[in-house]
Amino acid sequence: MKKTIYAIILTCGGLLTSCSDYLEAPPSVDLDENGVFADRTLAEEFLTGIYADGMPLGFSMSTSNTDRGLSDGSLWGATDEAEDGVSYAKSNASWNVDNHNNNSIDWDEDPRHNLRWQTLRYCNAIIERIDEVPYDAGDPEFNKRSKGEAYFMRALVFWEGVYRYGGLPILHRRLSPADFALIPRAGFEECVDSILADCDRAAQLLPDRYTDNTKLGRATRMAALALKSRVLLYAASPLFNTSTPYLSFKDPKNNILICYGNYDQERWKKAADAAKAALDAAQASGFYGLYTDGTPETNYEYVWSTPDNKEVILANRKYRNFRVSSRPLATLLPTWANNKAWDASGTFPTWNFVKFYQKKDGTEANWKNEGGDDLLDIYRSLDPRFEQTMVAQGIKWNNEVGEMDFTDGGTHKVPNDKTRHTLRKWAPRTLKVTPPLNNVNVDWIVFRVAELYLNYAEALNEYAAAPPAEAFQAVNAVRERSGMPALSASLNKEQFREAVRRERAVELAFEGHRFWDIRRWLIAEQEGVMQGKMYGLRTTKVAGSNKVHYEPVVFESRSWSRRSYLHPIKQLEVDKGYLLQNPGW
Repeated sequence: MKKTIYAIILTCGGLLTSCSDYLEAPPSVDLDENGVFADRTLAEEFLTGIYADGMPLGFSMSTSNTDRGLSDGSLWGATDEAEDGVSYAKSNASWNVDNHNNNSIDWDEDPRHNLRWQTLRYCNAIIERIDEVPYDAGDPEFNKRSKGEAYFMRALVFWEGVYRYGGLPILHRRLSPADFALIPRAGFEECVDSILADCDRAAQLLPDRYTDNTKLGRATRMAALALKSRVLLYAASPLFNTSTPYLSFKDPKNNILICYGNYDQERWKKAADAAKAALDAAQASGFYGLYTDGTPETNYEYVWSTPDNKEVILANRKYRNFRVSSRPLATLLPTWANNKAWDASGTFPTWNFVKFYQKKDGTEANWKNEGGDDLLDIYRSLDPRFEQTMVAQGIKWNNEVGEMDFTDGGTHKVPNDKTRHTLRKWAPRTLKVTPPLNNVNVDWIVFRVAELYLNYAEALNEYAAAPPAEAFQAVNAVRERSGMPALSASLNKEQFREAVRRERAVELAFEGHRFWDIRRWLIAEQEGVMQGKMYGLRTTKVAGSNKVHYEPVVFESRSWSRRSYLHPIKQLEVDKGYLLQNPGW
């Protein structure tokens, strides 16, 4: 019998970062398959490797190709959320100028294009053989739990491919790389059904939460329910829930690869039910809920800056101990933050995005297209989440740095800042930017409770003729914990749709959602979303006063092709003759 050799390679970033305890494993261990499943410790190391290679990464974590995120930049730099300061980031060099080809997607956005199939193979190995691992009286649930983790990771990793490309080959058994090339794409609906089945299997086998801190970051029943909610929400959305896809194959019968091939209102009901089931489970568990223990000025920031808080359902904990001179912070922060690794780094939110933030009373901010002298007053009037997400003129970074000055010639104005707003999110206030530097831990959030509320609200509204009371209650719960007033109960279906989309933009800002929300809603070509004019501000001090003048300026006009609603299958795979290329590529 042919012997299968597995390589579990877990690279922890060397001098840049270090792994959390639960993810630490030998840097390179070659194990015979039979040896893996004959030993409890080796089996757990093997399972750990699946998390290392399969969990979503939202920003550039290391220099390894599979963990680079969007090539030294971020997904938000390819949307109306922000502009990447690094000119060669693929947001600038590829997405924003519509510069793609059929073999560039692993560099343009999806560095795990190839690794995904290896990870799925490993999941299948665990599912098939984990029951062979000897019973361990110290952890009697190990085999059951491990199988649940493998089902969850198989669902998550496969979904990471399906929402990017549409239907892909379904792998429920181990195959050699040569065999994989012979399997055609399955229809989108078949893929979704497969993922949902794995979510259900995982939910039956996994605990709600781990009390052992060494297992934090592993799959739970709540994570399986949250994944199911997200999958069904995406599947019900305009990109996929349609008889007329964004572009058609030459042979329309192949359109089932990229959409359902029909519209079904009941898909929104399924999405609402899944979100409600997850919310009910979160409440019943006693472990999860919206974080409301602080104040409107601190609640939101606490959620993203404090690992393992009650709102986080699942987070990627592979990398820890960040500082301003290492990834990912070195690519997010400008040079004034003592980032010496890149001389043109930074993430700068656009004025397009800043305008999503309402005033604290729920009305529109007093922005004027011609500008004005009341910039500081406008900033002070905004939703408390604004200052917990980014910094702008006159806003305090922390006690060490003080207030920002982005005016012409100001202390914090850097040459590549085109917007006069700098991202705060993912850089806790405890982070030092002057020596001696310190380390902070920030986990990339994969699922959190606020997303479930917004999933529920959106799905309820799309299913009903008019937004039901439960939809308002769900959105208002998210707004209330940040001190924002309830939405007007007079909103109709279309108005509520725009309100909940705006709320997702603000609440889930810079968490990797908007890049994909824009696609599933089919709004990328709208002016100022992913094509057209992107605005920043020019800010100048008003002589003889404490006022600051602002003037909106167009810093870039971006391009977009409709084919980009789904990624291309790599042409070198298509050329093997078994996989159909997505339309337009």
